Amino acid sequence: MYFSRCSITTGRSQKYTFGLSIDSYQSGLLLMNFDKKQIKEISDLVYRNFGIHITQEKLSHLEPKLEKMIRNEGYSGIDELYKHLMSGDWKCLDTLVRYITTCHTFFFREPDHFRQLVSFVKGRPQTTHRIWCAACSTGEEPYSIVMSLLDAGIRNFHIVASDLNRKVLEQFNRGVYHVNRLDQIPPEILLRYFTRIGEVYYETDQKLRNYISIKNLNLMDSIRFPEQVDYVFCRNVLIYFNEDSRKRTIENITANMKIGGILFIGHAEVLLWQPENLKKIGNSIYQKTC
Repeated sequence: MYFSRCSITTGRSQKYTFGLSIDSYQSGLLLMNFDKKQIKEISDLVYRNFGIHITQEKLSHLEPKLEKMIRNEGYSGIDELYKHLMSGDWKCLDTLVRYITTCHTFFFREPDHFRQLVSFVKGRPQTTHRIWCAACSTGEEPYSIVMSLLDAGIRNFHIVASDLNRKVLEQFNRGVYHVNRLDQIPPEILLRYFTRIGEVYYETDQKLRNYISIKNLNLMDSIRFPEQVDYVFCRNVLIYFNEDSRKRTIENITANMKIGGILFIGHAEVLLWQPENLKKIGNSIYQKTC
């Protein structure tokens, strides 16, 4: 098994893991009454710990998710949940993240980035190419990277795939996907790297998994890897942050990149603030210059 606990240095002394529900929760009529002050303080708590910015306009979207958590996890109501969260109950906060965060990812998303990565790696002869997939979710992105590099004849690489959500990492670790989630994979690649199990599921080949280590990391922590990396994929994550959280995340990422290292962000994302040591070199592609 390749799901490992994080041994990387972070800026927090607490030991914690996190979870995420893949499905967003849509509620009709709310059956609970919520204290607006408590909702706002819970939103602030989420921001302080995870950088996820819930605007005033979207606070109402938080209420049905909290209601679902209260019912599913056995809390008596918002007062009990609020008390646990405000007392520093990390297990409760872990569970909260699972309810308030949604996951949207698929294989070979924004495919030009995978082609660009292959080109960069081929142009840089070295012993091992180190790649960090930050906020990797259920694993489609890191698996897409492995398949792209292997199909290009590249074997000397290793990927650290991280997410703050333990539940999605557990799904990633299993490496089993419903056939409906494989639409973006060409049939010949599916045949080469997946094995059908049952009627509607496919399992990733072990040779893909051998190139990946999974870590439970929070981008708001001061993460420091033992060795700096050559490439970072942090795509379609920054859109959930405000400018302060984006700045903190980018500083964290660049601190772990080698000079000359490459950062890929999502096509829909824009760095309004760009550190002096990053230069844009392509569509949502940046290079560390110093």
